[in-house]
Order: sequence, then C-alpha cells, then structure tokens
Amino acid sequence: MKIAIVGGGFTGLSAAFYLSDKKHQVTIYEKEKYLGGLAATYKATGWEWSVERHYHHWFTNDNAALSLINKLGLSEKIIFPKTLTANYYNGQIYPFNSPLQLLAFSPLSFGNRVRTGLVTLALKLIPSSIGQTLESQKATDWIRRYFGEESYNNIWEPLLEGKFSRYKEEINMAWFWARIKKRTLRLGYLEGGYQTLVDALAHKLEKAGCTVFTGKSFENKYRKDFDRVIVTIPSFTFIRMFPQLPEKYKNRLLSVKHLHALNLLLITKERILDEVYWLNINEKGFPFLAVVAQTNMIGENHYGGNHLTWIANYLPSNHKYLKMTKEEIFDLYLPYLKKINPRLNSQFSILNSQLFFGPFAQPIFPLNYSKIKPKFTTPLPNIYIANMDMVYPWDRGTNYAIEMGEKVAKLIHQQVI
Repeated sequence: MKIAIVGGGFTGLSAAFYLSDKKHQVTIYEKEKYLGGLAATYKATGWEWSVERHYHHWFTNDNAALSLINKLGLSEKIIFPKTLTANYYNGQIYPFNSPLQLLAFSPLSFGNRVRTGLVTLALKLIPSSIGQTLESQKATDWIRRYFGEESYNNIWEPLLEGKFSRYKEEINMAWFWARIKKRTLRLGYLEGGYQTLVDALAHKLEKAGCTVFTGKSFENKYRKDFDRVIVTIPSFTFIRMFPQLPEKYKNRLLSVKHLHALNLLLITKERILDEVYWLNINEKGFPFLAVVAQTNMIGENHYGGNHLTWIANYLPSNHKYLKMTKEEIFDLYLPYLKKINPRLNSQFSILNSQLFFGPFAQPIFPLNYSKIKPKFTTPLPNIYIANMDMVYPWDRGTNYAIEMGEKVAKLIHQQVI
C-alpha cells in the first residue's frame, strides 16, 4: 500500500519504520525543517552532542523505546547514569530519590512520611487493570484521602498546581497512578542525544525506500494519492486539515483541553544546580514548575564545557508568558533562580539561551477520560489519527509515541494481510 504519514515525530517515524519493513510505500510529511517533533534537538557550535529542545529521558521500563533502540543497533549507546531528583520547598532543597530521603523530609511529620511512603508503594504495586479504573476519581480527592492533607499540601498539591494550574481539580486519579507506577530510580539517555535515534531511523527509512519531506505540510488534496493516511499531529491541526470531518466528531476531539510547553534553556559556565538533575518546585508563587540540569546527568564536556539547564513550564494558550521574549522570560525567572541558588548573585553569566515552544504538549485528562479518548480510526475512510491525546493513562513521552506508532501501523498492516 501507499501510506502517507503526517508528522515526523517519534509516532510518525516508528509507524514508518514498521510499515516500510512490511514493504509498504511510505511517505512522511513534516512541516518543520527537522524531524523529531517534541523531541527535536538543538546543537550549538562547538558541541559534541545535541540536546533536546524539551528535556527528555527514558525510564528503565520504557520497553517500546528500548526495543526500537535495540532493533536499530544502538543498544551500546544507551546509558543509565545516577541522577538525583529533589523538591524545593520553603527555601530548601530536599533530595527525593529514595524511601530514606522521603523519611528525612522534615516538612512532613514522621508519621506522614511513613504514610506517604506506604501509599506510594501501594500505588506502584497496583496492576494496570486496577490502576486504570481509578479514572472515576479526582486525583486531588484521592490524594487527600489516602496520603493525608499534610502530604497533599506540602508535596502533591504544589506539583499539580505547577503542572496543570487551573485544571488541577480536573485531573483523574488514573493519570496520577500511572505517573507513580512508571517512575524508576535510574533514567536513561542515548549517547549523542535523541538526535542519534532520529538519525538512525531516518537512515533506515531512506534505505527502505521511504520518502521523507521536511519543511512541507500535508494537504487535503494529497489524500487521493494514498491508500491510507496516518495523522500524528495535534487534534486541533488535524481538524483544520480535514474540515469535512463530522461536527460531532470534531467537537469530541476539541473537548480535550491542552497546555503548551514553554522551556527556557540556559547555557552557562557555572552550574545552576549543584548536584540535582531534576528539581521540582513545591513552593507556591514561583513562575516555573521545575529546573532540569542536563549536565548533572550528562557531562558538560559533551557541550563545549558549558552547563545546560532547562527552566520548565506548562501554560494555557492565553498565558502572558507565551507572548514574552526569551530575555523577558529570563528576567522574570532570575530572582527565583537566585532563591534556589544564592551564589548566582555573585557568579552567573549567560553564554546563550534558547526559548522553545511545544504546542499542545500536555493533554488534560478529566474524570473517565477513556470514554472520550480518540481511537485510531476516524469517520473519514482510510484516515487514521495517532497523537499525544491517546497515550492515556500514561504521561506524554517518546516511549509511548513509539509504542503508539507501532500500534497504528500494525492495525493498518493487518487490514491487508
């Protein structure tokens, strides 16, 4: 079959990899001049490795990603360095990697530290068949009931507020369970960055005869040239591409709310965080939700001896930050970075900065989301959709993009064998 794939992120690339292996004629249309989607990369002059425009890593149980890496002969390039996760609360950084570190989290009474640890362990042990049924309950209600008010107020509520802002009360418990269930102590990364995987996929697709267009959007009129079309772009753009979709179906897709990712990448000579890779901001009033120090996971020698740090945000479409320049965003964030690390008052020089925007990056998963979750098939014959709204209950990430690409590709291939 002749198959068009709209979008050159990991969903589209993994679908193309599977289908071209099955001898289908595949054409990819990517409107940007580069492949990778939300995992696309940036590389400054003098760097050995590229870095993702939006921070990325894998867990040790991200089986779809690790399987693809193995198929492409890149297994020797995957690394799982030791990293430190911490919470910033009430002017102090608290390591949060292990049960012992949780027991040392003094903002909670000792009894509530034990309670938080036990409930977290219980969530990790809950099987998927049960965890997904939790979608009928609000995450905020469940956390208050089982973790307790103190744990909710000091740990979970600031994180939910930072991630989802005004939507935090809408998030269902299945999504929260999946976040706890999935997390592993070790985090994985690929030598050279995610660009290594993108390049390997592109090379394989080229050898298989796949046509890849970058800097070119798919148009409705191209539809007649293909037997099947897989659309991996956000639902909002999908609807604009195919205005003939039934109104009821369009309204269902549009009922899914989203936040946009806005990540400021700071390139500095000095470390912004001393040891911590991932710092959650548990203190209210901060204008960002996390600080992620790439060079506390991967050595700065790969980036010209410079330190790389993301300041992370998820924002609704009308948020004022989305209209600000990178200089304005930096000026807004700087006083809060100095609260986290007071040494920045005397020694802090920005060599470069980049501001990256990821539209529709984070879906909002309300109660019983599975009832409105899109399916691969659409009302238009031979048109399929596979995007971030469909990885639920799991959170956004390349592992699930890869898994979803393989699933929709298998569905299409099985229809013709």
